Amino acid sequence: MAYWLIKTSPDVFSWDMLVERGKTRWDGVRNYQARNYMREMKPGDLTFIYHTGDEPGVFGIAKISSEAYDDPTTEEGNWSVIDVEPVTKIERMVSQDELRYTPIVNVLQIFNQPKLSVMPVTEAQWELVLRIGKTTLTAQTAK
Repeated sequence: MAYWLIKTSPDVFSWDMLVERGKTRWDGVRNYQARNYMREMKPGDLTFIYHTGDEPGVFGIAKISSEAYDDPTTEEGNWSVIDVEPVTKIERMVSQDELRYTPIVNVLQIFNQPKLSVMPVTEAQWELVLRIGKTTLTAQTAK
């Protein structure tokens, strides 16, 4: 299993919208590096849902539920999408500042490539963000 972080603007698509809709196509990615990361994702991988905007931070955890496939929202370029479904809300939102000033997670690509909307997260980073967010994720929760 691999771990990821995907960014979204909450006024376009928020954690709450994902929970309301359930399994959802994650589309609109127009950055080649982010697209390539999406192509590496496998069903069962987990991802943090990170909101940008006025209150940036990690709000929830979702599960990748499909391999990458062609983006049906565009005819230009060679773009991909994935399907995601909500797993659990982070008990205590982990703010951008907490990520930025915490060793191990402060090297996430979110800080040196701020326009990148999809990025890998190491297992150590994943576990630390869960601890900061006071969130326990069991195998049963992640199913």
